[in-house]
Amino acid sequence: MLRLGLLLLAGACACALYGQDSKTAVTVRLDRAGAPLYVTIGGSERKIADAAEKAWVLRNGTDVVYSGKDGAGGYDNEGQSLYLYDTRTGNRTKLMAEYYIVDNVKETSTSNGRSALIVEMLDNNIDASHVAVVDPARGEVFCEDGAKLKGMQGDMITLAFYGDDDWDNLHDNPNIAPRKTEQHDLRKLLDGPVMNNAHQ
Repeated sequence: MLRLGLLLLAGACACALYGQDSKTAVTVRLDRAGAPLYVTIGGSERKIADAAEKAWVLRNGTDVVYSGKDGAGGYDNEGQSLYLYDTRTGNRTKLMAEYYIVDNVKETSTSNGRSALIVEMLDNNIDASHVAVVDPARGEVFCEDGAKLKGMQGDMITLAFYGDDDWDNLHDNPNIAPRKTEQHDLRKLLDGPVMNNAHQ
């Protein structure tokens, strides 16, 4: 079941998500893209990154994931990274280094109890979308270039593929029919090897 307790920070704002005991609020503060990222736990604020692009609170407030500029290069060196910060231990783990800009992160759980992060990405080269799947315990395990997340249901994600000329038009007309769609089983993807993208 998709857990919709994720919070996107864009611009000067602070958002809170309460843990399972409903007593401890986890709040993240990111004043602007590229600014330091702070997390407040039980009223105590600490800096967890010198610079972040976006941030999301996940797992009922136990984890914060955020994107950074130290990706794998890509067009005009725009590729970004994804980090996980464990609010219980203070540990930080780099989960992904990609060639694209991280636009959104969605959290879901499979029927066999594993967590997965669905990462939606963009690029400034052909203005296309890209989708990655990240195992929060290990790292990136799947990426489909030139694909847009069309849906999530149960263990399955559906990806939509468009022609090169469609991407610009999608901004004005999101109802353009895809050239094809594919379904992927998250349980199988999470069993795959971890990807390590070479810097380009």
